[in-house]
Amino acid sequence: MSTSPTSVPSPTAVPFADVLAQLCWAAYSPTNFDPTVTPVVSPSEEDVREDLRVLAAAGFNGLVTYSSAYTDSLKPGQPLDIPRLAQEAGFDGMIVGVWNPSDEAELSAAEKASSYPVVRGYCIGNEGLDERYDLKTLTTTMERIRRNTGRPVSTTEQANDYYENTPLWAISDWVFPNVHPYFAKRRDPREAAAWTAEIFETLNAVSDKPLIFKEVGLPTSGDDGLSESGQAQYYRLLRQTPVIYVIFEAFDAPWKHLTPLKADGTLAWPDPEPFWGVFTADRVAKEAVTGICSPR
Repeated sequence: MSTSPTSVPSPTAVPFADVLAQLCWAAYSPTNFDPTVTPVVSPSEEDVREDLRVLAAAGFNGLVTYSSAYTDSLKPGQPLDIPRLAQEAGFDGMIVGVWNPSDEAELSAAEKASSYPVVRGYCIGNEGLDERYDLKTLTTTMERIRRNTGRPVSTTEQANDYYENTPLWAISDWVFPNVHPYFAKRRDPREAAAWTAEIFETLNAVSDKPLIFKEVGLPTSGDDGLSESGQAQYYRLLRQTPVIYVIFEAFDAPWKHLTPLKADGTLAWPDPEPFWGVFTADRVAKEAVTGICSPR
C-alpha cells in the first residue's frame, strides 16, 4: 500500500477494473457525525485523520464515501477535504460519493476532488432513485461529473433493482449495487456468503461492465443471530469467492436506525443499523478486522 501522497499512481495508470478488483475497499462515513439532530453534529478534520489512520493500519487502501458535503466542526461552513486527507493517509483509491445530485455546493466540492490522483471515480446517489431524486436529475448529474472530472461515474441501488429492465446498466460506467444477505434473511455466515456469491455471478453474466458490490456485510448486533464472530466468518468465506466488494462499513454509526427510538429513548427491536461496522464508533477493531485485507 502507498505510504505517501506522491506515490499514488495517476488515475489512468492502472485500468479502472483492476483498481476495483485489487484494492481493499471500505465504505466510509466519518465517526463523530450525526445528521439526525439539529444542528447536525459534524466531524473535525482530526476526526477524519484518525479514522483514516485506523483504516490504513488495518490494511484498507480503498475508500468509498457517500457525500461530498461534510463540513469541519471546528471551522463552521468549511468543507472537509476528505480526498486530500485520504491521499495524505496513503490510500491508493477513492470513490467520491455525492448524496444529493441537485446540491450545487456538494457537486462543486466533488468536482474539485478530481485534482487528487487518489480519486478514481464517482458514485452519484445511493438508493434514492424515484425517492430523493428522479432519473433525469441523476443522469444529468452523472454526465456532468463524468464530463468535468474525466473519471468513471456510477450510481447505487439495491441488487434487485438491477434484474429488471432498468436504465441503471446504461447510465453507469461500472455496476455498483448494494447487496445485503441480512435483508434477504440470510444471517448464517455460510448461507450469507453463498447467497452473495450467487448474486454476483448472476449480475456479472448480464454485462461486460466492471461489477463491484458497494455494500456487503453482516451487522454484529441488533437482532437475533448476529455477532462479531458471524461477521468475521462471513468475510472470511466471501474472500474465498470471486465476489469483488466494498466492506460495509468501516465504523458503527449509532445515529442510524431502522425505526425511530422508543419513547424511553431505547432502541426498537430489531435494529441492526447502528452495528454494520468492522470497527466500533470508538474505532475499536471487531473480530473481522484481523486479516480482512490480506491477499486472497
